[in-house]
Amino acid sequence: MNDAELRVRAELLSLRDCIERILLANGPIFDSGHKLTLRVCHGFLHLLSANIIAARSIRIYPGNVIRWTELCRLELIVLERAIDPVGGWNKRRELPLEFSEDELVLRGLYDHIDRYLEGLEPEYAPLPAQVLDRVLRQLKLLTGWDVADEQYELGLRFSIRGANCAHAAAECAPSH
Repeated sequence: MNDAELRVRAELLSLRDCIERILLANGPIFDSGHKLTLRVCHGFLHLLSANIIAARSIRIYPGNVIRWTELCRLELIVLERAIDPVGGWNKRRELPLEFSEDELVLRGLYDHIDRYLEGLEPEYAPLPAQVLDRVLRQLKLLTGWDVADEQYELGLRFSIRGANCAHAAAECAPSH
């Protein structure tokens, strides 16, 4: 990989982490009546989805990806500022009956960033460590919900612990 590809990868991973932080928060942006305000993120989601074909990704010019991530970050700053005053960071929220348009865009962009990066190097995507890493990230997103079932949290913690053990074993296992 050259420097531009490494920077694109770093920018996309940083954007994905920012989206994850917002998805794990509780704020007014997640009200179901909230209309779409993340137009740049929505556009970037469409650009990524247009460049993902099955298990492969068509490489997007690095300058374009970096510009899109910068613009998305500017949009996400507004969401982060809306969460700060209510103290919604790391607070659980009830499972909604209907997701807001912004949340659907964020969840779609989160998944498409992973799919795009995996499609650039499809030979590494099916390796056990990569698959378990993806599973762990999805399980972590589930911890943000406040579900009435008392077995939910216990089962989720058990699943995360088991996936962590399997991930550690997969990373240490010799490859053939």
